[in-house]
Order: sequence, then structure tokens, then C-alpha cells
Amino acid sequence: MNWKRTALAGGGYPFAALSVAVAAAVLLPFRTVLPDPMVMLLFVPVIIGVARVAGARASATASLLAFFAIDLLFVPPYYRLSVARPSDWVGLLVFLIVAMISSQQAAQLRTRERAAVRRQDELALLNRLSFRIASEGSASAVADFIVAQVTEVLGARRAALYVGAPAASTPPRCLAEAGLLRPSIREGALVNWVLLTSKAIGMPPARGIPYDQRIVSVGATEALPGVSTDGVFVPLQTSTSLEGVLFIEPAEAGGLTADDGRLLAAVSNLAAASLERQRLEADAAHAEALREADRLKSTLVSSVSHELKTPLAAATARVTGLVEEGESCDAARVREELVAVAEDLSRLNDSIGDLLDLSRLESDAWQPRFEPHDVRDILGTVLSRLPAAQRDRIHFDLSEELPEVLADHAQLARALSNLVENALVYSPADGEVTVGARPNGDTVSLWVEDAGPGVPDAEKVRVFDKFYRGAASAGVPSGTGLGLAITREIVRTHDGTLKVEDAEPQGARFALTIPIAHEETQ
Repeated sequence: MNWKRTALAGGGYPFAALSVAVAAAVLLPFRTVLPDPMVMLLFVPVIIGVARVAGARASATASLLAFFAIDLLFVPPYYRLSVARPSDWVGLLVFLIVAMISSQQAAQLRTRERAAVRRQDELALLNRLSFRIASEGSASAVADFIVAQVTEVLGARRAALYVGAPAASTPPRCLAEAGLLRPSIREGALVNWVLLTSKAIGMPPARGIPYDQRIVSVGATEALPGVSTDGVFVPLQTSTSLEGVLFIEPAEAGGLTADDGRLLAAVSNLAAASLERQRLEADAAHAEALREADRLKSTLVSSVSHELKTPLAAATARVTGLVEEGESCDAARVREELVAVAEDLSRLNDSIGDLLDLSRLESDAWQPRFEPHDVRDILGTVLSRLPAAQRDRIHFDLSEELPEVLADHAQLARALSNLVENALVYSPADGEVTVGARPNGDTVSLWVEDAGPGVPDAEKVRVFDKFYRGAASAGVPSGTGLGLAITREIVRTHDGTLKVEDAEPQGARFALTIPIAHEETQ
């Protein structure tokens, strides 16, 4: 479109004069052949073309120039303003009137067409921005899209979107930028001034915008004495807060029109609404996280207090009873009470260990030491930790060919122990617990299946959460609700999967996968 820019140089008047001169030069050799009305008729498209390209004023100039060119070059006597016949004056005047009217109508059509195209481009841009803002969840991605679109539509050399509170020492943060130029020191100072005053800098005169919706704008020297800039700084203002600043530097000094100003105002409103939505969503998420943290803290305090206090109180009561009975208590009773105290302290120690292990796993402080291990050896460790009375309830369903797994022996044994102990607790007293293992591609699938009440579908999503105990836990001994959470963290560190399924005919089936130990991995 460089030829259009050249044609519009100097207000389009040089282009009008050149167009008339070229038309006259082309028609001059045929003036003895073409009658005067035909020459006048051929000049009309030239004048309309000038109107379409350069506008109404340039086309009026072309009409006058064509009037004199026809009189001097094509109407006898040649090269004089006089005419041989009075009727020629009538023809020339009619030509001038027709040329003027045609050129003005063509110029008006040009103006309306350009306005329609401009409105269409604006609506398309605003539609794209609205769709992107509504569908995009990242503030930086929305900002990148806004500055890229504004740079393309307005032909700007540089565009940037700044966020942050005004501060004398800390410059505002540039969330997104587009163009070849780098930000200058004065750009940051002017952005800071806009954030401080909520006023625009260098906005074109408003047109088509209600007075109460117009953005207050000042010049750069009025904002900061001695500072000048060709850029435009638009505050991203909502009804409640100032979210940032949109900066545009046009390709030419004073290159933004009133229509550009209207578009910038609409874009700034959308950008402000988007940033406000992102900020409110972030605040809401932060508030929800704080509420969840408070809830977990309350749950932790309640659960830990109960689980730590119960065995401690029981042990204290037993020891206090022995002290009060004194020497009258026989040795058999002392031994019985001390065994019970040992069990209470063991339970207390297990609860404290669960809390510490989960904290170490979540903070990656308990790093696994991956080595090839036989699954049977790990299951043997799990079985040895069970009380002798419970071991007979375990049924193994193991494949004959089981490859070694890449795992931390202690951690994986802890995870499987949690699942087995959990299955024993929720199964009937004489119920059997099945522990199985099968190779499955690059992993080994392990499962622990009980004959208890099972896990309802509504609880399957939350059963691995910390401190969560389902409805079925009401009829079983109390616990911290950390065993399954610890198991999930261990399986996660082993790059495995863990899920709960329904067992047949009843019960729950906890299935996990652990990667096998390839030779190259070893």
C-alpha cells in the first residue's frame, strides 16, 4: 500500500495534478479526432479515481485543473482561455458541475466505505479479543494477544502492556510487548505517572464516545515537564481499580486518528476487564487455598490430638493405677498392664511416624534409593511385619515369572504394608485378604483385595486424601487417615499409579503399578 501513501502525500493535491496532466497528455494526440464532449467525458473517470484515492478536496482540485486543461488544450482556440463559440462555455460549465458532483459523491462513498471497513476491522478485533479473554486462563497469554493484535491493526512500531502499582523506586512490570523497539527510561516514567494519576497521555481527540466514558488525556510535557514522546499511554481502568497501562507507539508521529482513539478505548476496557478477572480469580483461589489450609490445619489438630492423646491417656491411666496400687499389685497384673502400656506407646509411635513420613515425602526430604528388587522379597518383608495371628489371613496370588522392580525397598514395603493392614482392618475377622502381582508390559501390577464393605464411588476420589476417613471407618478402630496418603506419595515418587476398584463379590481392591528394572536402568 505504499503507492496509496505516496498518493496521499501533500494532501493528495500533487496526485490530482499529476493525474490530470497524464490524462491530458494521453488524449492530446487525439484532439483533432475526438469531439469536445467525448474529451470531457473521458476526464470524468480520472476525476472520480482521484476522489476514490485522495478524497474530496483533491478531487475538487482535479476538477478545476481538468476544466482549465480542456479549455486550453482541447477547445479552440488552443492555448487560450477564450472559446470560439459561446456554446463551448456551456459545455465546460456543465462538465465542471458534473465533475464536481461526481467527485464529491465518489469521495463520500470512499469515506463511508473506509469507515465501514474500519468498523468491521474494529468489530473483528474486539470479537477476537473478547473470545480470547473469555477462553484464556493466563493473564500473560491474554496480554501477548492484545499487544500483538493492536500492533497489527494500528501498524504501531511498538506496543506494551504494563501492570503494577505506582512506585518511585520500582519500575512497573511489562507483562507483554510487541515490536522491534526496546522500552526507554522515559517510557517507564510516563507509565508510572499514568498508574499514579489514572490519566492517559497522548490520546487522540475522542469521537463517537459519550462524554462520561471519555478518557482524560494530557500531553507528555504536562505529565512530566521536559519529556516528549510520540507514544500513547492508556490507563486500563475498571469501575473499581486501575489494572495497568497500554502503551502504543505509532509508526508515524501523530499517526493515530480519532477512530484509532475509539478503538484504543474499547481495547483498553476489554484488557482492564480481563486483568481484573484474572486478579479476582487469583485472589479467590488464594482465599480458597487459605480456607483449605485452615480446614486441613483444624483437621490435623483434631486428628492428631485424638490419635496422640488416646494412647497417651491410656498409658498414663495404666501407669497411674499401678502406682496407686503399690506393692499390693501382683507380678502378673504388673506384666499385663506394662504390655498394654507398651502397645499404647507403640500406637503413639506409629501415629507420630505417619505424620513425619508424610511430611518428609511431600517435601521430598525422604528421597528413594532405587535399586532392582524381587517383588517376593518385598512382600516377605510386609508379611513379617504383621502379627502372627494375622499372617494366616493373607493369600498370595503371584505370577510364576515376576521381573524385578526398580524401587526403594523400605518405601515400597511401607506402602504395601499400609494397604495390607488397611485391608485386614476393614475385612471381617475371618475374612481373607488377597495380595497379587502380575507383569504388565514395562511395569508390575500389584493389588491388595479385601472382603470388607468396599469404597463407595463418591469416596473413591477422596480416599487418598490426608486425614480422610470414609463412612465405613465408623465401625473400625480409629486411625490418623494418613496410611493411604502415604502410600499415594510413595507410589508417586516411584513413577507408578495407584487406584481403588470394586472387588467381586464385595470389598475393595487397591491396585498399583511399579516400573520394572531394565538392564539399562540398572
